[in-house]
Amino acid sequence: MHILFVSHSADLMGAERSLAALVREAVEIRGHQVTVSLPAEGPLRAELTRVGAAVVVLPTRLWMGRRHTALVGLVRSGQAAASVPRYWRYLRRTRPDLVVTNSAVVPAGAIAARMARIQHVWTIRESLLTNPSLRSAVPRRIIARLIASLADGLVVISHYVAGQLLSAAPAGRPKLRVIPPSVAPRAMESVVQQRRNTQELKRLVLLGRYSAEKGQADAIEALGRCVRAGLSLELKLVGVGDPTAQRALRALAQEHGVGHLVDVSEWTNDPQALYSEADATLMLSRNEAYGRVTLESLMSGTPVIGFRAGATTEILADGGGVLVEPNSEALARALLAVAEDRETVGRLRSEATRRARELNSAPSSAPTFISYLEELQASCP
Repeated sequence: MHILFVSHSADLMGAERSLAALVREAVEIRGHQVTVSLPAEGPLRAELTRVGAAVVVLPTRLWMGRRHTALVGLVRSGQAAASVPRYWRYLRRTRPDLVVTNSAVVPAGAIAARMARIQHVWTIRESLLTNPSLRSAVPRRIIARLIASLADGLVVISHYVAGQLLSAAPAGRPKLRVIPPSVAPRAMESVVQQRRNTQELKRLVLLGRYSAEKGQADAIEALGRCVRAGLSLELKLVGVGDPTAQRALRALAQEHGVGHLVDVSEWTNDPQALYSEADATLMLSRNEAYGRVTLESLMSGTPVIGFRAGATTEILADGGGVLVEPNSEALARALLAVAEDRETVGRLRSEATRRARELNSAPSSAPTFISYLEELQASCP
């Protein structure tokens, strides 16, 4: 089977790393032919090439995004529509058996697949209705209904995302599957050797692009509250994005009197090392569609302190961390309570280690995803 995956980005963040895991399963394990379309050149190309996929650059625009105000969103949606003929011509020339779109924010592949009468699966990795970073000139409920109507199969990464999609597009129910992102397990011996072994709460890490949605400002404000209460915690903010975002966070840290405690960096190629060095990972997204960072942290044996919101509650339901109400005051109280009790720190570490072993022994979800594609293709008349 020849599968074309449509990626909305050429970066190497969570969605793109999940895509690479799917491609690896399809190519190396199942022996399928895989091509991935990227909107531009970027680090994802090398990762895909390494696992045996062909890569083609097909420029397109997104119909949802953080900067999509009414006017900009209208222009971007028009540009996304204008790229459909480019995808249609490519599909007519290469005739893949199946097209898989890896994000809700890029429509060109789905529309072109319908025009070319090729089966299409849409993977929804976003909190489609509630994420404030997903602005669009097209109302989001209409986008949800369009996604359901343009897809022969729907894959969502959590029950939280499924609930949002089905509330707007109930017709998607018969063809919808909940398949969490695939995260490669780590050797437990390596986890134990690398993890910072301590019974204190001192070092924190938070990964994600800078936005009000991701909670970096909440983390900094909570650190300031902790300092005023007599507790100094170190915080690494990683993957925040461009220099403007980095400067804004450093200025905010200075404003709250924790500039000397906050380290800000654009990105890292080894997030596992950060989890292992930290005493806890913060997951402060208010609309987390799944939480790859949460999962990776637990798989490194590092507990997670997260907001009680989105799909974070699904992952931490079986232990491995602390859930708090989504505001900086509640976060500060939780950090102070954990730091003041070494038994709590030890218990959370033990829970995280237990969850790490459970997660490492669980089968990868990539085979489930590729099996779903194979079933869909086999059912095609």
